[in-house]
Amino acid sequence: MESQVSRRTFLGASGLVLTGAAFGKYSLAAEGQLYAYVGRSTPGFAGASTGGGIDVFRVNAADGSMQPVGTTGPEVQDLNSDGMCTSADGRFLYCVNRTTGLGGVPGMGGGVVAFAINRADGTLKYLNTQPSMGAMPVGVIIDKTNSRVIVGNHGAVSRAVRIEKRNGKPVIERPTDDATVAIYPVGPDGSLGAPLDVAVLDREPAKDYKNPRPVALGPTAGNQIGAAVHQVTFDQTQRWIIATDNGYDRIYVYPFSPTSRTLKGKWFPVAPGSAPRHFAIHPSAPYFFITNEREASASAFHFDAKTGEVRHLQTIATVVDGQPAPPPAADGTPRRISPSDIRIHPTGRFVYSSNRVPGGPDTIAVFAVDAGSGRLTRVEVVETGGAGQREINVDPSGRFLFSCNTGSNDVTVLAIDAATGKLTRTAKATVQRPMVIDFAVL
Repeated sequence: MESQVSRRTFLGASGLVLTGAAFGKYSLAAEGQLYAYVGRSTPGFAGASTGGGIDVFRVNAADGSMQPVGTTGPEVQDLNSDGMCTSADGRFLYCVNRTTGLGGVPGMGGGVVAFAINRADGTLKYLNTQPSMGAMPVGVIIDKTNSRVIVGNHGAVSRAVRIEKRNGKPVIERPTDDATVAIYPVGPDGSLGAPLDVAVLDREPAKDYKNPRPVALGPTAGNQIGAAVHQVTFDQTQRWIIATDNGYDRIYVYPFSPTSRTLKGKWFPVAPGSAPRHFAIHPSAPYFFITNEREASASAFHFDAKTGEVRHLQTIATVVDGQPAPPPAADGTPRRISPSDIRIHPTGRFVYSSNRVPGGPDTIAVFAVDAGSGRLTRVEVVETGGAGQREINVDPSGRFLFSCNTGSNDVTVLAIDAATGKLTRTAKATVQRPMVIDFAVL
């Protein structure tokens, strides 16, 4: 069933036939005008004072091409965009500011920024910013009632000197900042209130935990040691918040309702060293899917919406059989293929997982979903047409997949075959340092 990596050429709009009938209820024409919101990063990894923000595009229903509509203003030029979400009713947009020093203040952590969406032209109006209650926020989600916003903070980045005495002798420890999940109330106008609660992930691994990743040693070691949230989401019932712990290989689950004011959860272990990263939640069946950042794979899980219990079903490679390892870096350091984002088709039939490949080309793995078992079958692996892939997303119609390519400063558009889920590149838009993309149908 699987094909080798596709090297398809770009198709012009005249050569692409995508009818509303072919996609049934997922026709864009029947839903309204689709707008795409692309969050840009600033030049600095942990944020800079200028260069960030969000660009707004009108999406062509024929080929998925993107026409610029507008961009955010100087009040958010420091927005080092990462996680982003739009409300279910298309009224609001939220984006995290991935930094350790919000507003230029060292140690302030990151931020979460609220916008109102102009339903006439899709443009954004800045509402307010709240501290994200942690360093380097990477995920944000709003519930379907527009009552609560949830933010995940990666943490595990900054290091501090802490002196402890062991057996009467002073020793230096180098703890990292906390990984956290924060919950916020949403005002009638979409603005965010002060955080209601913050859950701090366990600072230590389980006693019997054996993680094969390297241990940080020496004053300049770059390995991140500690818990690290990498995405937050809701299960399909929105009775639970689910978060990945990329540092200690855990999945956290918190009970949720639109009136929730506290976060009290539990965690489930996943394969040591896998580094669970991003989620895709099945729209109708009790499954979710996760990319594993430190190995070229994705995992399927069963989720019990009554109890919040998580059960592993399968782990499958996101690359073709026999895919060679990337060449080492110039200094001889080994490099690996690192899956990033994962998305599911609105029908629940297909899952798409992105692969960041050092030296390129970056790819997207296409999987078919067995609705009865939750297991995945790899269909194909295709090239994105860009470099430095960050996040991907499928538009609400299920007709197109969009890939944010930070390294090549563009967003590529791939048409989705309704029958097979296979991808064909159709269009490309130039965007400086695109990180994340989301949509509203107006």
